[in-house]
This record gives sequence, C-alpha cells and structure tokens, in this order.
Amino acid sequence: MASWVLRVFRTRDKDHLMTLYKTYIRSHLEYCSPLWSPYLIGEIQKLEAIQRSFTGKIEGLEDLNYWDRLKSLRIYSLQRRRERYKILYLWKMSKGLVPKSPYIVFKHSPRRGLVATRRLGKSKLKSVNTQIYNSFASSAVGLWNIIPSTVKDQSTIERAKSELDKFLSKIPDLPPTRNYTTPNNNSLLDWMGQGAVCSPLA
Repeated sequence: MASWVLRVFRTRDKDHLMTLYKTYIRSHLEYCSPLWSPYLIGEIQKLEAIQRSFTGKIEGLEDLNYWDRLKSLRIYSLQRRRERYKILYLWKMSKGLVPKSPYIVFKHSPRRGLVATRRLGKSKLKSVNTQIYNSFASSAVGLWNIIPSTVKDQSTIERAKSELDKFLSKIPDLPPTRNYTTPNNNSLLDWMGQGAVCSPLA
C-alpha cells in the first residue's frame, strides 16, 4: 500500500503525504491492534519500518533520522500508538462503555486511584507464561496501572485522550528501529516501571 501511494501521488509535500499515510496506510497497520499487538522486538521493528520508510520520503525530512522525524511530524511511533489504544480501551471498560473482561478486575487504591490486577501465568511452560504476560488482558492492565488518575477520572473519551496525550508528551518515544541503539524497548512499562499489582492466573 505504501509503495502504491508513492507511485500514484507524485507530491512529497508533508501535509499531503501525511494525509495519505493516515488514510490509506496507518489505518491498515492498526486495525484491531490491541488484540494482535506484537511484543517481540523483531516484529515491532518490521511494523515500525513501514512508517520509517514512508516518512523518509517527505520533502525536507530526508536528512533526519526516524526518531527526529517523529518529533518533527508530531506523531507517535506505531508502538506507542498501540499502547495508547490499549489504555483507552481500558478506560472505556472502566466506564462500562464496552464489555468487561473476566480477566480484568478493577479496584480502587487510596494512592493510585482506579487500578487493575495484572494476572500472570503459572504454567510449567515458560512460553505459555510469556504469551499470557503479553496478552491484552495482562499488558493492557500493566499500562493502565502506570497512567495518572487525571486520565482515568475523565468523564468523556475526548478529555481522557487529551490528558493521556499530555502524559505521553513527557515520555520519550524511541521505538526499536533496525541499526539504532535504544536505551530500552520503548514500552511505557520500560520507561515508567512494570505496572505491578500482579496475581497468578488461576
């Protein structure tokens, strides 16, 4: 799809290309992403490479590295957007706007506000526990537990998004990128901690 857009449209203007990218490319890359969101670095890099390649074709940004292009364009990495979606879905769940999962249990904490218990696997197989730990019901809870109450307590999705974006603006967004040296895996959990409040999966 990215190659098709670049062949059909000759313009390399930033506004035009970003409109095309968001409409025809990014929407495909993010469809139902909370369910299939990858956790393996190699898979994250492959998805990120699409946005990296496309933004590198924008006039005036050719000489910037990918991380600097993200800042110049004021967009999130695809990895950060997927985590943002997970947080917002749990916000909807906490407000009763979408069906609740039996694996996600909310509770109030005097210090941290509304939190959820992150369930862990207790299988004898490490691979099974890894899959459980990185599933939506676990990873989304970990992300939910690290965001401030100013996001959780909002009464509308628009306000929740606004507060969440304010929070995210303070956190570096340096996605795993081939041939780049990253300080960590760039997950919000890496930057902020592991979103504890855990319990074994029954």
